[in-house]
Amino acid sequence: MRRTSIAREDVKLFKTLGLLGEIFQLSMKMKKAGERVLPLHLGDPPQFDFPPLPSLKQGIIRALGKPQSFGYGNPQGYPPLIEKIAELEGVDPFYVFAGNGVSDMMDKLLNATAVKGTNILFPAPVFPPYLDLNTKNRIESRLYKCDLNTWQPIVSSMKSKIDDATSMILINSPNNPTGAVYHEEILRAMIDLAEKVTRARQKKNLPPLCLIFDEIYKELYFEGSPPDVKKLLKDRNVSWVIFNGGSKSMNITGLRVGYAVLGGAERDAMRNVLYNECILPLCMNSVFQEGYLAALEDPGCDAYFEANRQKLKKRRDLMLSAFAKIPGITVVKPEGAFYMIIKMDTGFQTDRELGLALLSEEKICTSQMSAFFDKETQPKGAYLRLVILPPEPVLEDAMTRFSRFMERHGKNKR
Repeated sequence: MRRTSIAREDVKLFKTLGLLGEIFQLSMKMKKAGERVLPLHLGDPPQFDFPPLPSLKQGIIRALGKPQSFGYGNPQGYPPLIEKIAELEGVDPFYVFAGNGVSDMMDKLLNATAVKGTNILFPAPVFPPYLDLNTKNRIESRLYKCDLNTWQPIVSSMKSKIDDATSMILINSPNNPTGAVYHEEILRAMIDLAEKVTRARQKKNLPPLCLIFDEIYKELYFEGSPPDVKKLLKDRNVSWVIFNGGSKSMNITGLRVGYAVLGGAERDAMRNVLYNECILPLCMNSVFQEGYLAALEDPGCDAYFEANRQKLKKRRDLMLSAFAKIPGITVVKPEGAFYMIIKMDTGFQTDRELGLALLSEEKICTSQMSAFFDKETQPKGAYLRLVILPPEPVLEDAMTRFSRFMERHGKNKR
């Protein structure tokens, strides 16, 4: 294909633009004009009443007092932090890497392992930047379906998407955007499937399948902690990577602190190329990593997590109770993370039209769910993603506005 511009056409069409696209941009214009917009669109806890641990700030301040903090660090990450993560995860620190958030670590992993002609499987719906990372690396994205009534993955759908060119499968629990916490039997079935595929490939001398577990919301659950995937992976013939970090659990989204843990048969091969990829930027931000370490070592860390969970659960329950009283709105109860997906039965044909109308008429900013699906997996109806982060008075105001909106536009008007 003849190019007429230095800019890549596929990058112009990134799915993340749907997440921070037309609805978000209009909300920014409205706020600039002095209008009050209720922010139910972005999972960014520091914008609300979720501060980080004081010990994290103190760790950053201590780091700034050290001359070596202003020099290059270890490409693998700040060594004391690597040791602490390895202790918490129960793994060898040799296979732990710290970076600028989970998105950055996934980008580095794909840069180090991506091969044109391969494909990666993601749950539908999926956090849009993952799709864009594949686009950037010219890898095919394939989405496996989830049950619309529970948002639990459908393993048979996953199985139907796998072929010999499938290199990785992403598993994100607690999930963004659905808030689902994947059940242990579902995770076991996924691991069973990956192990079966890997054994078949070994007979054909093909690369093994790798499971990617995005656990950035691991500390954010409401009805019981998520299953420990490392226990489920023990002694299984599966290669795997676990992503986690402080962005969501420590409420430091802007500091960009994440990590990767490598395991399984391919861990040495993955470590070699991931280390080389981490050398390219020379190092990560050691100051923020030292702050994260201070928070992880804080004796009050677990109590901090629990307090955040209880605050979020109370706000989730407020929204569930209010939506149950509004005809035409359907909700699947989220079990973790910051998010809630609602289906609104109105005369609007698309989630874009619905989201823009909701913003224009009631000053509520949401995320359109079409950004999280592809054409094959996009369900019928208009779905929006909301966050459960705002304080109760803001959420109560929002629920009143949703009710008012549905009285005008709902197909099941009172």
